[in-house]
Amino acid sequence: MQPHEIYSLRARDVMNRDFALVSPLATVQEAVEAMGRCNCSVAIVDRADDDDAYGILTHQEIVYRVMAKSLAPTRTRVADVMVKPLIVINPNLRLPFVAQLFARVGIQNAIVIDEHRLAGVISSGDLVRALVRQANIE
Repeated sequence: MQPHEIYSLRARDVMNRDFALVSPLATVQEAVEAMGRCNCSVAIVDRADDDDAYGILTHQEIVYRVMAKSLAPTRTRVADVMVKPLIVINPNLRLPFVAQLFARVGIQNAIVIDEHRLAGVISSGDLVRALVRQANIE
């Protein structure tokens, strides 16, 4: 594979289809447990209805918005500490553009929506793993 071929990969090629989907009414403790079950560091917060937006809860938000404020994870609702609205990635977006968007907006994770459905999550870690995987193939 040529070095430039990594840059032809698209979000759908590296996105993670395994993620925790939690209710905004769930506690942070429940979200962390769901993240543990899927071995991921991101929980997608489900929409209240079809017109609502998804939210996201990451380990970073838990540290900054729960631990740093000495809140109890068993009593703090996900809706109170999640990030919402989110940047949404098209599954056909090429990785360099995903990386540029992450850098420009200052985010580490984004959801991938395919035909109005939640398809996956893409993170800066996914981008780096794809880059290193391709470097090892060459």
